[in-house]
Amino acid sequence: MPVLTPSPAQKHSKKSAPISVGAGFLALDWLLVGKNPVRSTKRSAGGSFGNVMAILAYMGWNSFPVARLGTDTYAKSLLEDLLEFKVKTDFIQREGKGTTPVIIVRVDEAPDGSQRSRFEWRHPTSGERLPSHRPYPRFLAQSIAEDLPEANVFYFDRAEPGSLWLATEMRQKGAVVFFEPSSYKNEKIFTACMAVSDIVKYSAERILEPPVTPNCPSPRLEIQTLGVRGLRFRLKEGQSKPRPWRHLPAFSASSIKDTTGCGDWCSAGLIHQLGNTSHAEFRHLDEASIIDGLRFGQALAAINCRFEGARGPMYAINRSELLVEAKKILQCNPYS
Repeated sequence: MPVLTPSPAQKHSKKSAPISVGAGFLALDWLLVGKNPVRSTKRSAGGSFGNVMAILAYMGWNSFPVARLGTDTYAKSLLEDLLEFKVKTDFIQREGKGTTPVIIVRVDEAPDGSQRSRFEWRHPTSGERLPSHRPYPRFLAQSIAEDLPEANVFYFDRAEPGSLWLATEMRQKGAVVFFEPSSYKNEKIFTACMAVSDIVKYSAERILEPPVTPNCPSPRLEIQTLGVRGLRFRLKEGQSKPRPWRHLPAFSASSIKDTTGCGDWCSAGLIHQLGNTSHAEFRHLDEASIIDGLRFGQALAAINCRFEGARGPMYAINRSELLVEAKKILQCNPYS
């Protein structure tokens, strides 16, 4: 199976822009507004992993997703979107027999008049089941490991053998490992993913009970998102038992068009603030710095609510404008 290998000139170092490498769920988001699917047919890269990689590239990072797609038109649209924001596609493989995952993101009006978004898994006109996620296999991860750049952060959103293997390798090379699971199924591999991660973030809506943290210093930072109530977090300081939870309320959005992708903006914002470091340095960051990173991520999430789609701000405003808006939110809502 062919693997795209970057030339020496394509490899990057930490001396330039920070570097993120990631693996997991990369899909094509097909945005539909209202019940009539004809009104909007915007297509963009999506999935938590895809969104975080794209947002980091938009924020000035060298972002390297590791994934495999098909050679279909869905893959073409997805890659065009990533390349628009200068995401490095060196490690995205395309297979003739493969398929590209697709998610319908439909935004419409709820009975109470508010905007709501929901995910659909069938073609809006034919009703056929759309392609779903395929795990990135361990043997492919091993085949590209030597060619991956030295990274500040490794992000993954699926508890799968290939992603776990990459996370372990990247951590040994000094990367901060960020794990954002969407579900808690296989306890053995899930616990192994937590044990190799510096940051674990999950939604209380998808994982009802906090997972049992491994009997080791990892993860140092555990984050549970609570929807409109914000998030809570807890830290470990070298011991197996974490500190008590601390709550950070969400920022109010000036308007809400779509809440899709807000969690991904929060993750990317935290990475952007804290991830330009090494694994060893991250373990010594003080709580105040971590709170600043979380609040910056929450500010980006509040801005994202004003736009349709999981990464709406990226198509409407530039990075400088986004940072100005985030600064305003933080100044108007000082933490105490």
